[in-house]
Amino acid sequence: MAERQDREQEYIFRNVQLFKNDTLGTGSYGAVCKAKCDQLLCAAKLLYPVLFQIAVPDPGKEHRHPFRRFETECAFLSRINHPNIVQYLGTYRDPDTNAPVLLMELMDDSLTHFLESSPGDIPYHIQVNLSYDIAQALAFLHSNGIIHRDLSSNNVLLIAGTRAKVTDFGMSNFRDKNVNRLATMTTCPGTPAFMSPEALNEPPVYTEKLDNFSFGVLLVQTTTRQFPKPTDRFESIQVPNPRNPIHIVEAKIAIPELERRQAHMSLIEPTHPLLPIARHCLKDRDVERPSSQQLCQTLDALKRTPQYQESSQQDLHQMIREKDEQITQKNTQLQENQETIMQNNEQLHTKNVENGQLATELAQEKQDNQTIQQENQTLQHEAEARERQLRRLNQELQSSEENTAALQQAIDQRDREVTQLRQMLASKNEESHDLSTRMHQVALQDEQATLMKPATIESLPDVPVGMWYGSSAVIGDKAYFSRDGSKTVYEFSNNQWHELPPCPNSHFTIVSVDDMLTTVGGQSVTQLFSNKLYSYINNEWVEHFPPMPTRRWGPGAVYANNTLVVTGGFRDAKRLNTVEILNTANMRWSIVSSLPVSTTDLSTTICGDYVYIHLRTSDAQEKYSVYKCSLRQLTQSQPSSAIWEKIAPLPVSWSSLVTINGHLLAVGGRDSRCKDIYQYNETSWTFINQTSTPRSKCVTAALPGNKLMVVRRDDTYRKCEVITFV
Repeated sequence: MAERQDREQEYIFRNVQLFKNDTLGTGSYGAVCKAKCDQLLCAAKLLYPVLFQIAVPDPGKEHRHPFRRFETECAFLSRINHPNIVQYLGTYRDPDTNAPVLLMELMDDSLTHFLESSPGDIPYHIQVNLSYDIAQALAFLHSNGIIHRDLSSNNVLLIAGTRAKVTDFGMSNFRDKNVNRLATMTTCPGTPAFMSPEALNEPPVYTEKLDNFSFGVLLVQTTTRQFPKPTDRFESIQVPNPRNPIHIVEAKIAIPELERRQAHMSLIEPTHPLLPIARHCLKDRDVERPSSQQLCQTLDALKRTPQYQESSQQDLHQMIREKDEQITQKNTQLQENQETIMQNNEQLHTKNVENGQLATELAQEKQDNQTIQQENQTLQHEAEARERQLRRLNQELQSSEENTAALQQAIDQRDREVTQLRQMLASKNEESHDLSTRMHQVALQDEQATLMKPATIESLPDVPVGMWYGSSAVIGDKAYFSRDGSKTVYEFSNNQWHELPPCPNSHFTIVSVDDMLTTVGGQSVTQLFSNKLYSYINNEWVEHFPPMPTRRWGPGAVYANNTLVVTGGFRDAKRLNTVEILNTANMRWSIVSSLPVSTTDLSTTICGDYVYIHLRTSDAQEKYSVYKCSLRQLTQSQPSSAIWEKIAPLPVSWSSLVTINGHLLAVGGRDSRCKDIYQYNETSWTFINQTSTPRSKCVTAALPGNKLMVVRRDDTYRKCEVITFV
């Protein structure tokens, strides 16, 4: 268990995992790896186990002992909390080595690696932000009497390359706030390239301005992206010997830090706002350097300058462009994936259809084999029975020769009885003929009596748009109409037209399924030919029913007795003859039969137990054709067009079929009789009346009360009328 104590807040982890193979960095004393504390990813600092066995060689230099440094860092981090200082999480005992482990928040990168791996100059506002974060950390440390003593780019960690936090406090020390110098001076540890002159002296004498000098080196490194490489500290010169001036001796004089680092600073633009701050921090005398608070104020002022704002805006625009490019790439990849998915779905659908056909053929073949076996068994039983009967008759014939005369008399008597029966049958046939004649006469009288007669014809408000190749559905006292090629469905109720919200598809056929307005097939943005069914529920189009096995638009669709029948349609530049049904009780589709011909423009209705289809085509042989098939045959048959029966041809082509009160009617057409209304009476079509205007390919709807609503095919394509039958 890892715990953080000595503060108001304490972290307690139930489970700690060390990922020693996932190393974030290494040093002479140990390494930093990733760790997982419960569900939190963090960083773990481990010292090499062998270092804990090293004795302290010099009591005055205990800070050089790795274990002492580790204890110092843990004690320091446990007492502080600042947004620009790496967050301490606790300590943990490694179960493998029994060595202590320091747990800290996980950062993204070090400043050293960030500068070395950057492809170009760091944006100006990022330079200022990183510098300001480091200065904030120093100001916090110094205000609490703490000197870091090892500030370098390796000990500055970054979040997303934009924010900085200071870490590695194993070398930190505390000073007496009441004096200007450290009470006890020890050798100053740290990275030589970042150390100030007073820290390199023997003995060292320094204050918190030591960290400010290192901060100045960081400013130069941040702007140039190069690690500092100052020249030698001293220069040898020839001077007279003070004791004997005639002799020349060699003396070493200290070189000012600004000269030692001039080559590094010359890489910075002279007008760069951070250059004066760096030069100020690199003064040889610590009293001439700015305080950490002054550094914060100066950097904060830079964040309000136009140059900073312009750099920030440029970086923001660059990020937006990169994000836009990433989004474009993602969209392209997504589109490619969608196309691949569509292709895979089509292949899968084809395979499913093939598998379904094979399964159906296999089941039919199995059923045929069973039927043949049963027939063979029946024939074998009959043959055995006939053979037994023949043997018995032979035995009876042989044993009854003495009764031949009696048998002959019985045969003669049977012949007489047969003659009498034939005479009676002839008499019955004459009576049956008379009865058939009378029944035919009565049927003709009944046929004339059952013809539908229109009582009234009245005009209705015009349809909002012209109807052409449309479909209709009736739910209660409301009628619904669609126009081929449009996504809109229009509702007629209370003698007014209302426009429903657009459907996801176009080129669909509407039908009432379980009193739900439902669209079948069509075309969408993603599918040229759709197999979707959308139902209008709570003012929205939703997928309530499963999709059809076959994608198509412009099919015929009728519904009755939990059975939705979908016929014909158009797909892949060809007309279809496929017929499929949906059992709404178990929500399963099946391919049940095929039409005798392929078609996409057809008028379909259910009258009684039969589905009627009129092919509205220009084919001279089929343009008057009407086919029928019973629902029972559709739900029980195998895929075959043999179950469709052609009835008497219509007198007019391009007509519209509709059922009124159990009567099959044909309305309008394309020929000279395009105003006629015909009724089918088992064997023929009978003219019963006319519409007010010529109507070809009109859209009809059977309303309650024996009313027929007819839309389209006059001069404006929008006229609408209702015919009431008696």
